[in-house]
Amino acid sequence: MSTVQNAASTRKDGPEENDVVILGGGTGATIAAWTFAGQGQRVAVIERKYIGGSCPNIACLPSKNIIHSAKVASYYRRSEEFGIASRDFVVDMRVVRERKRRMVSSWNNPYLGNYKKTSAQFILGSGRFVGTKILEVALPDGTTRQLRGTNVIINTGTRAVLESIPGLAEAQPLTHIEALELDQSPGHLLVIGGGYVGVELSQAIRRFGSKVTVIDRNARLMHREDDDVTEALQQLFEDEGIDFVLNAKVRKVLGKSGQSVRIAIHKRDKRER
Repeated sequence: MSTVQNAASTRKDGPEENDVVILGGGTGATIAAWTFAGQGQRVAVIERKYIGGSCPNIACLPSKNIIHSAKVASYYRRSEEFGIASRDFVVDMRVVRERKRRMVSSWNNPYLGNYKKTSAQFILGSGRFVGTKILEVALPDGTTRQLRGTNVIINTGTRAVLESIPGLAEAQPLTHIEALELDQSPGHLLVIGGGYVGVELSQAIRRFGSKVTVIDRNARLMHREDDDVTEALQQLFEDEGIDFVLNAKVRKVLGKSGQSVRIAIHKRDKRER
């Protein structure tokens, strides 16, 4: 991923004045910035890491890139169904990862180009409030600058949070970010949570050749959806060889992700491992 250099330092004569200052550079921020700046307003976006936010870098687009590679692997594995002679193959996850990384990098310049085109200012740095509608930004080169906005928008997004399960943090589990950076297929992937993120990742990793088990505390997979939807999805995933342990509460995690992990659960009044 390319970076942006900001040649600015703390202003001695007070904060830089803007019509709109946006803290966090995700999808909502970029659309707002380009729209307001296109109307002639002075706009500044502060983002500490990702150009364009999580969607083009670690979430929407990268995950679909990985899922597409997994779909190709699935077709190849089922080639005889399509009249193509079967042959052995190996998935090189390093190539899968590099394909995803190239796509991510390719989005940086279009985003920066739109900032330049609309005259919205993109500032790579970590921002914090130091006064009413005043933000101080710590820049990568160690300097700072202050900005004041007539209007300030907070668009800091979300992050993965680990539950307070004994041993979970110590096991250093993959989140949705690290899972898209795998350079080899796990022998066995244990997925805690049967929501849509866990489910789509489970299917992709299974199609790359790994054994996959999904553990969920609810009695149904993706329990917020209608019964007929969850039943059909579970059947589809089971047909692909994904195992499910439902109505199970994780009690303890032992080991370290990437090496060896055991999960103790409580299911229907008895403990299983």
